[in-house]
Amino acid sequence: MKSLYLWIAASVVLCACQTETAVTSRQAADSHHPTEIKQTRPLLADEKQVVAGKSALPILHNKQQYWLLTSEVNGISLVDEHGQILSTFAGNMEMLDWRDNIQIGNDTFGLITTNDNNNQEILVLGLDWQSKQLSLLTTLAHPEGQVEALCWYQMPQGHLSVFIADAQGTVEQRIVVDGTSETLVDMPVHEFIGTLQTKSCGVDDQAGILYLVEENIGLWQYPADPEAELVRDLVAAVKPFGQLQGEITHVDVLENGDVLLSTPDQQGVWLIHGQNRENTRFIPLTGIQKPETTNGVLHSSKLLLGIFDDEHTAYSQLELKFPSSKQTASQPSFATVKAYAQTQPMEVFGDAADDPAIWVNTSEPAQSRVLGTNKKQGMMLYDLQGKLLQQLNVGRVNNVDIRYGFTLGERTFDLAAASNRSTNSISLFSLQPDSGDLAYLSDIQTDLRDVYGLCMYQQDDQFHVFVNDTDGRFQQYLLIPENDKINAKLIREFRVPSQPEGCVADDKHHQLYYGEESTGVWQVSARPTKAAARLIATTSDTFVADVEGMGIYNLDDKRYLVASSQGNNSFGVFDLDENARYLGSFRINMDLAAGIDGVSETDGLELTSQPLGSRLPNGLLVVQDGRNRLPNAPQNFKLVDGKLIKQLIQQWLNK
Repeated sequence: MKSLYLWIAASVVLCACQTETAVTSRQAADSHHPTEIKQTRPLLADEKQVVAGKSALPILHNKQQYWLLTSEVNGISLVDEHGQILSTFAGNMEMLDWRDNIQIGNDTFGLITTNDNNNQEILVLGLDWQSKQLSLLTTLAHPEGQVEALCWYQMPQGHLSVFIADAQGTVEQRIVVDGTSETLVDMPVHEFIGTLQTKSCGVDDQAGILYLVEENIGLWQYPADPEAELVRDLVAAVKPFGQLQGEITHVDVLENGDVLLSTPDQQGVWLIHGQNRENTRFIPLTGIQKPETTNGVLHSSKLLLGIFDDEHTAYSQLELKFPSSKQTASQPSFATVKAYAQTQPMEVFGDAADDPAIWVNTSEPAQSRVLGTNKKQGMMLYDLQGKLLQQLNVGRVNNVDIRYGFTLGERTFDLAAASNRSTNSISLFSLQPDSGDLAYLSDIQTDLRDVYGLCMYQQDDQFHVFVNDTDGRFQQYLLIPENDKINAKLIREFRVPSQPEGCVADDKHHQLYYGEESTGVWQVSARPTKAAARLIATTSDTFVADVEGMGIYNLDDKRYLVASSQGNNSFGVFDLDENARYLGSFRINMDLAAGIDGVSETDGLELTSQPLGSRLPNGLLVVQDGRNRLPNAPQNFKLVDGKLIKQLIQQWLNK
């Protein structure tokens, strides 16, 4: 790669001298510099053909060179390496993107996405390599605004999706090929506001990066993963903020992650290193007046460029020496599971859903319930399929936990406690042991300024509540039943170095586990003693801050802590009986057939290994989903069969 960048810098000088092959004696003596610079040459054998083109995409199949051309009059054409047209799909097309070797049913295709300007349709074309023929496989729902850019994204889950950018600045991601069933679909996944003057887009599949060209601003980078946090970064900008001049018209991503960026006013293309932007270099395209689009393919230490010159309305090709390089993996791999159900979304968008709790119906386990906090308005109660059964608007409750068999006067019920940020209090609820019906009881006032996380602890017939503040303070309250009222006594207070939230108490072993969001997981006695806490798990490249929700899964008389790693949308698992040994991490992926998206930016979670009927004999994991997709919707909770967690733990233990 370095030799190419050195050559590019030298080529600027060569062009100034109006020569294509001359090199200085110093350059000739340096073996790292190519000594041959080939001039652009026509792509089509019939140079007089009227093309009204837009793009020339070089592709390789079975080590053979081909071209895909777009044209306002000829549609899409497949051309061989000698410039002969092999097949055509009629229409008025300007843009296209390509992915090869896509399995659909019993057939394997090269897939093209394009937009027919005559019919205002987004088309998915298949290239049958045996016949070399192009055919229409399906059309996609068209956005309200004019389509400005289309690009494929091969998702890590195996699905093929397309990004559609329109004239209103909206970018929509739709899944086109279900990689599991190998069928064509048209499923909206994600929608967001991109750039207002989008000219082109491209995706680095391996790095999960979406590039959008804003013609008068520069090149923007977005995450391609719909579950990733939607942040953007300006990769390259026009003057005076960057090196680019004039309009930017096209972007293409090479298989090694490098990016080609066309700037017609500069009569060339910029090469941007995908992993080191300081190595950005300019390639002048000699003989090309207005390179509207430039596409590339790497082959045998060479970079083959396909160029459309808008001034001469001609396709051209240029071959450059290009030292081979491979893209390095940027993220660790994770085990994956899928949710079998999800709760109804919250009523409004924004940061609403936060923490769940699982109420086990001991008499009818299949009729157990899930509590979920809505920190904009109150407490929600769901069945095991995610159907909303009750909603109590008691304020901005944040975290919730449950204990069983609380006696108040002549009544015995199960008790839920929640941190209420509207009143900086602990809100108490009753759950009827036979039905799970939820009712608000009262509030326990605290002197915390901003109550946050909460969990419960039961020691014999004593019920405790741990609640924390965003400033790091923890308080432990003993609940005291008096006639028909529940009072509380503050029996302990300690401080965490920085912001905590999630916590879980192990009643049997009298231990409290809590997360310090930036640091890791701490263990301390749940009894009201002055014993010091111990840091048992620290954040790392895999178990990433923020550390949020946590719960304990029991398997074969051993305990396993599951904690959400919010920074990389995963969940870490730790063996509590083996000095909190880290076993591994998993993610919750989308289930396209069920229409359930993956999980990201989880705040709270809860899990149990207790059987919840014949469908959930190994318990249940419930997690908050911070970004609800497939399609965009307000936040909700995802439900995962406990059998999948059990299987993961067993696999890690047997390694």
